Amino acid sequence: MVYTDLHYFGALTYYNAFAGTERIVFDTQAAFSKMSFKNRMVIASAQGPLHLTIPVVGGRDQKTPMDQMRISYESKWQSQHFKSIYTNYKRAPFFEYYVDSLKLLYATEYEFLNDFLLATQNWTKQQLKAKWEIETVASNLDLSNVPKWIDPFKPNNFQSATNRFQYQQVFDHATGFIPNLCILDVLFAMGGKQALNLLSEK
Repeated sequence: MVYTDLHYFGALTYYNAFAGTERIVFDTQAAFSKMSFKNRMVIASAQGPLHLTIPVVGGRDQKTPMDQMRISYESKWQSQHFKSIYTNYKRAPFFEYYVDSLKLLYATEYEFLNDFLLATQNWTKQQLKAKWEIETVASNLDLSNVPKWIDPFKPNNFQSATNRFQYQQVFDHATGFIPNLCILDVLFAMGGKQALNLLSEK
């Protein structure tokens, strides 16, 4: 079992932590923290890493519990994020297999950040064809003796992860290999089965 925080299409180190596990328990009551992957992901672009952030009601400088964090829709962030993903990955080998269901995910308006993040986790699990079960702390589990896994990498240092997950990226020719991008990058490059095999390497 892995006990951890919910991330927005987490980085490769995040999903590598799930290798071999049968259950993932997400801490849906953790405090929100700015400059984290709880509402931010990093994709590839021709200019280098591109950060996409989900706006939250009340701004990012708060410690509100995640299960109370509401998404702000003052900006059209869903269409902006999907457009960025489409623009940068439309030529990726496996993008066409996932674009329709991903578009539907971004077309659904969620009030709470947790609900959208859980939807992205379930979507990712389905595309990877992963076997793990997804649960939350609201499931009344006894986690008193379970250490929480915290991803050591954040949006400001994610590239310091090792380059051991090597694969062909869309903009290799322009930017060189960028390590530890979000799960979408490897999914669109390799397809679900091969991506899961790569991320299962310990």
